[in-house]
Formats: sequence, C-alpha cells, structure tokens
Amino acid sequence: MMIIDMEKTRKLINCDLGECLATDPDGQIMPLINQASIACGGHAGDNGSMEKTVKLAKQHCVSIGAHPSYPDKLGFGRVSLAMPLATLFDNILLQIDALELICLRHEVQIEYIKPHGALYHDMMQREDIAALLCDVLKTKKYQLTLIVQAGVNTKKITAMARSKGVPLQFEAFADRKYRGTQLMPRSETGSILATPQQIQTQYQQLSESSSFQVDTICFHSDHSPSVIALEKIAAAGTC
Repeated sequence: MMIIDMEKTRKLINCDLGECLATDPDGQIMPLINQASIACGGHAGDNGSMEKTVKLAKQHCVSIGAHPSYPDKLGFGRVSLAMPLATLFDNILLQIDALELICLRHEVQIEYIKPHGALYHDMMQREDIAALLCDVLKTKKYQLTLIVQAGVNTKKITAMARSKGVPLQFEAFADRKYRGTQLMPRSETGSILATPQQIQTQYQQLSESSSFQVDTICFHSDHSPSVIALEKIAAAGTC
C-alpha cells in the first residue's frame, strides 16, 4: 500500500470538465477536486453543459476556470489552427464571455483560465500566443490567473506575464508520462499512465518535487484510471 505524507501533499488538484463525454464523470469527480476547468464551446461544451458544470462546481465549493481552445470541435482542439491573432483573440474572449454569463446567473465567478489542447501547447512555445492570452485576461475588470505548464520555458513566460500584470499557476499532470520536465507526446506508447497506482505515485512525486514549481496538478476526466486514483487520494485525505 502506498503511504502518502499529508504534510507534503498540499497541491491543488484540477480537472477538465464539461466536455460532454459519452460516460459523463463530472458528478463523480467534482467533490474530489479544487479547480474545475470548464469547456466553453471551443473544443467541447455548450450552454447546457456549462450550466450543469457551473452548478456542480458551486455545490461543491470548487473554483471555476474557463477552458477555451481553438474553435475545433471536430478535432477536440488538439490541432493548431492557423488564424489571425485578432480573430483568435475574439474567439477566445467569446468562449470566456459565454461561461462568464452563466457564472453571473449563479452568483459565482471565473477565477482562472486554462487553455486546452493545442492552444495550451502553443502558449508554451509561442510568445505571441502567450501574450494574446494575457491580453484576453486583462479585458476583465477582475483579476484572473493563467494556468501554464510547469517546467517549460518558465523564465520567459513568467517575465512576459509579469509585464502584463497577469498572475500564473504552474501545472503538472498526474497521469501523463514525463521525460525530465517535458511531457511525452501523446503519440508515443506509454505517454499516458495506465494504472491508478502509477497515477497516485506520480501525484505524490509531483507534490513533493523540488526540481520545478508545481502549484496545481491535473487529472484527466476522460481517463478512468485517473478517476479511480482521485477517489483513492481523496479517501486518504490528501486533496
């Protein structure tokens, strides 16, 4: 049995939800996490799914984040789209605004933005995309945090975000295989951890890591071993 040191395990747990999966895990997952990144129409989601997920988050006192992507439901937002930056800016803002309206109706507020899929990875590699996302956040009268990948171009993205006045949270992944601080590409065999035990072990390692800053740890809702691992971690009283 894995023993988890509760004093060391204090990272936030986030999950991407409201993605209209065939087997909807959102109700099962929501009580187990701290942050819900809600799909808002780019790669998945619509007004109905956003409404349902916001209500669940409010019920369980979970922080709400917008989870925008390239406008690509067919490809689930996993392919970079070549589009003018002004068009991309408007599209991302439209997605966030749609979620914001629903949050206002339920008297809750978006607290952070976590890009999805290809947009997330482009943000980490392209300064113009990272700057664009910060500029989208700055259109709001309240402060929003941007979630970025831990251990990737940290100095560059920190300096850019600081110049824009945007706070960051650094994210690692409990259920993805790493080479050093880099994620293995999904196209490679073994890039997704296969068992709840592997995921629990990596969660513990990331929680205790001193090699790079980690503020929040992601579990993927469409991967059943991740959901089982979350339940085990919650049962151990560590999240």
